[in-house]
Amino acid sequence: MIRSAFLAAAILAALPAYAQESPPPDELLALNIYVQGGDTAAVEAELRRLRLKYPQWTPPADLSRLSSSAPRTEIDTFYKQIAAGQVDQARDTLAAMRQDYPNWTPPADMTTQLETAAGQRALDSALESDNVDLARSVAARNPGLLRCDRINNAWRIADGQKAAGNKAEALATYRAIIGACVNPSDLGSTIEKADPVSSEAELRAMVAQASSRFPAEAPRFEALLQRLMAGRGAANSVRTPAPATTTQSARTQPAAPVAQAAPEAPVQPKAQARRAEAAANAQPRTAPRAGRSESPAQCVARTANARNAATVLERAWCVYNLERTMEAMADFRTALSGRLTAQQQREAQYGLALSYLKAGMTEQASRIAAVTDFTRQQRVDIERQILDQRGVKAYRERRFRDSIRYLDALEQLTGNLRRDLAILRAYAYLNANQRPKAYAEFRRLNNELSTNDTRRGLAASSAE
Repeated sequence: MIRSAFLAAAILAALPAYAQESPPPDELLALNIYVQGGDTAAVEAELRRLRLKYPQWTPPADLSRLSSSAPRTEIDTFYKQIAAGQVDQARDTLAAMRQDYPNWTPPADMTTQLETAAGQRALDSALESDNVDLARSVAARNPGLLRCDRINNAWRIADGQKAAGNKAEALATYRAIIGACVNPSDLGSTIEKADPVSSEAELRAMVAQASSRFPAEAPRFEALLQRLMAGRGAANSVRTPAPATTTQSARTQPAAPVAQAAPEAPVQPKAQARRAEAAANAQPRTAPRAGRSESPAQCVARTANARNAATVLERAWCVYNLERTMEAMADFRTALSGRLTAQQQREAQYGLALSYLKAGMTEQASRIAAVTDFTRQQRVDIERQILDQRGVKAYRERRFRDSIRYLDALEQLTGNLRRDLAILRAYAYLNANQRPKAYAEFRRLNNELSTNDTRRGLAASSAE
């Protein structure tokens, strides 16, 4: 049951029906003419006539709206309210749009977003009160809450199941995630969260399932299994923590340790780690391929029921720019399965690769880059992020020489290396027993801007 909820598409929730006893467009023609002409007396007379004929109709406060067939700024307001968690205000905004634009039908995306937001609020309330049964009931009524782009909801339900002593139910929730979601980092985090409620056989089965779904990530899952197994038996060797530089968020993955042979290295300050992560996630934002002057939210509303491949591609860029990565990924794939021109196919492949990178799916993006004739700028955008993510991943896995190789290639590609990555490379030199290079790099960085990290790095790399 839970697994099917994970795979379900966002549910189209029904909203209360609103009265449609409103004047049709031809009845409003005279009123629009009077409004545009500024004839106040004629406007009042026509309003009296319309109110008598349509007693349930309430004209908008701004009568100039009557000449518009669909809302524009109100749509932006609606999505901003949804993003801010202002469910009641968003519901009122939608109701006002229905009333002010009686011939406009809200796209399915708006009603879906509204009901999902309402469901999220109810789910949060249930979990905060430790009512796991209620939380599961809310999720069952709103399958959109258990999609993989909201994976934290499933994790929180599993946490509640564990706290209530329902280990079997928690394990079932984790298994459902492993079988449905596609971000390898999320799968690794899920396996780690499942460790306390799993037997060795159950844990190995989850790792085997994840590895079979994503063979390229099998070494990552195997390394995670070995670490979890070691935690159940003999303790690992004590190692000194590395700088917490990251370029892709990993919800539970610890920073890679510094090798025992190296002197003690400092932990990067949390504020700088956050800045490094923000810089890494500042990927190119490519605007929808259309000449319309509209916001991404308006674009999403307009293209909600798109079937034409070119329009689906336009929508994919719009949802990408709204940070709805998994939805963008699905739309780019859908567009690629339809009829596109050669240029549109390249744009769709570019968007899909960017979406994979935003989700931390480096190897999938790399496979697209290997077979797509990108423009020079597109290729630089993609290759830059691939090398960035591979360099950090190699460091976390203590493959320090590989990390140096990837970061060197990134510097060669772009002509420079972001400061947080330069610090990471300096530590990679240190852990690869290339102390002179580490010292030279820390000295250069310290001369540019002296910080606790560069000063400690200098001390660590110059120690005898």
